[in-house]
Amino acid sequence: MKKISILLILGGFFILAGGVQAASLGEQVNFYVDSDYDATGRSQLSATLQTIGQNIYFYVEDDYWQLLNKANQNKLKGILENLADEFDQVIYPKERAVFGSEWNPGIDNDKRITVLVTQLVKNAGGYINTYDEYPQSQIPNSNQREMIYLNTLSIADANNKAYLAHEFQHLITFYQKTVLYGLEEEVWLNEARSEYAPTVCGYNDVYSGSYLASRVDTFLDEPSDSLTEWKNKSSDYGAASLFLHYLADHYGQEILTRMILNNQVGLASIEQALADLEHPETFSDVFANWAIANYLNDCQISPGNKYCYLNAHLTYQRLHVDYSASYSGFPNLIVSRSSSVKDWAPYWYQFRQGTPQATDRDTLKLEFNGSTSQGDFQVPYIVFDQDYQPAVQFISLDNQQQGTIYIPNFTSQNKSVVLIPINQYKKSGFGGNEPTSLFSFTASSVAATPPIVNGLSPNSGPVNGGLAITVQGENLSSVSRIIFGQAEITDFDIIDDQTITFIAPAHSAGPVDITLFNSDGEQNSLASAFTYLNVYPEGSLVRARGDYRVYIVKDGYRRWIQSAEIFNAYGHLRWENVIEISLEELNNYQEAWLIRADNDSRVYEVNADGTKHWLNMTAEEFVISGHFWEMVYIVNSFERDFYRTGFDVLFQ
Repeated sequence: MKKISILLILGGFFILAGGVQAASLGEQVNFYVDSDYDATGRSQLSATLQTIGQNIYFYVEDDYWQLLNKANQNKLKGILENLADEFDQVIYPKERAVFGSEWNPGIDNDKRITVLVTQLVKNAGGYINTYDEYPQSQIPNSNQREMIYLNTLSIADANNKAYLAHEFQHLITFYQKTVLYGLEEEVWLNEARSEYAPTVCGYNDVYSGSYLASRVDTFLDEPSDSLTEWKNKSSDYGAASLFLHYLADHYGQEILTRMILNNQVGLASIEQALADLEHPETFSDVFANWAIANYLNDCQISPGNKYCYLNAHLTYQRLHVDYSASYSGFPNLIVSRSSSVKDWAPYWYQFRQGTPQATDRDTLKLEFNGSTSQGDFQVPYIVFDQDYQPAVQFISLDNQQQGTIYIPNFTSQNKSVVLIPINQYKKSGFGGNEPTSLFSFTASSVAATPPIVNGLSPNSGPVNGGLAITVQGENLSSVSRIIFGQAEITDFDIIDDQTITFIAPAHSAGPVDITLFNSDGEQNSLASAFTYLNVYPEGSLVRARGDYRVYIVKDGYRRWIQSAEIFNAYGHLRWENVIEISLEELNNYQEAWLIRADNDSRVYEVNADGTKHWLNMTAEEFVISGHFWEMVYIVNSFERDFYRTGFDVLFQ
């Protein structure tokens, strides 16, 4: 897709080319074409209108048409008629529902878009030329139409609908960003949305031979290709496609709508869309999770399924990357490597033992050093235990882009580690030849002396603090100081060499690091060790993003309101007051299933099948059996009677 910026009209106003008459079948038109994409380097050709749909014209290059015999001409007309129907019935309504409208009636004052089927270079499925959206008074070789060019070589391809869907998204983006806001979308994100367009239209529902399947193959050939640098290589499309599929599957297609309709481009448009939908993650968070998911692709590892693809076709068997380099031979091996990386291009470095052995140097020490010149690194890493169960953590880097982690029992328990350095320095203005930034790492086996943090339990809690935190690790008996987020913990208990406890202070929402210091000044950190979660007022209505279930919260508990009838039976409840929260925030509330009606002393246990069961026991038996009075919600008689009566629950 060609882009121009110097000819954008100031203030977002575009000049229309003037009124036109609707085209008729058999009409011959001279078109300008891009010589870079034309099969023989032409810049102009003639074509004839062969098919008219409700929202689309199909012109076929005359030179190509005349090469076909009558049977193949009829075959091509049949293909175009099917494509026109598919565009009108599927592509046009579905893409507009997600991405918004193209410029309509646009530069030519005609509601139909124009498709020119012409002979292009072999590796081009199609393109659009934004020159065509300007009047010839500004761009002499403009065709003055909302126009798509498709390759004759692929017009009969099984994925021809996907190619058309891909290019139509570009027309929509031009209107939504350039015409309405005078902006030029970043190429990588424009292409990423177009890569997702076939999925919007349902063309990847059958995976074998699909457009998506081909992109997975190209991605796996070069998974460390920068997402944001655009050289127009097949690997660029693979990365763009897979990132957008991850993003849309985890945050819903609404995020695509928000990002294209807002007045930002590139990363900023995604960050704005995330904020508008009240997601706490930044683009950096999403990208890191995607990089981890590309290696693990396992929905069982993290709450919220962060480290996997949710698309049923994108399973681990079909999609997971291998390590970029692997190092083994510890404890006798010392690895020191320097390399360079482009922004938003992950690499996966594996360190493994291979065979467990006893050694006094049983801790793997990993030191990371990123460049401070155009360097802003985030370094997630995955630790696999002796049963190959993974745990995801992040290296805490200082302002010099340096950080160190220790992996205890690495050699004796045959652990392995995957390091994923990501540079995220540049945020906008990406092109086809982005600079690189240097980084280095050193891996060695040591006899551990600094405190080592393996994890916190629990690893999330309310912003008002007060939660008892247990730190699990190694060499903790020598800890003299703890920094937790922005606070210093002055009151903590050292239980033993592997355990410390303290009470979490109040803190703003979001992830925090923990850093432990010993009396010798040695320190170790665990990035994003704990996440502070928002606390919502008593009686708030909440639901997890992507889930239909609405809960009412109080006293640290949540109760599922099982039907719209129950919800509407409470006059003070309003659907517009339902707050969408993260799954992690929802899980911060314990689920309650006990109710009683006002003026009724009987307490019922409500099941998900819509039945209620009277807890036929004394108050003392209620407490002895592990119930808490705080879990009992007072409901109206309508809700109590709404549930079917089941067997009593008896004290045993």
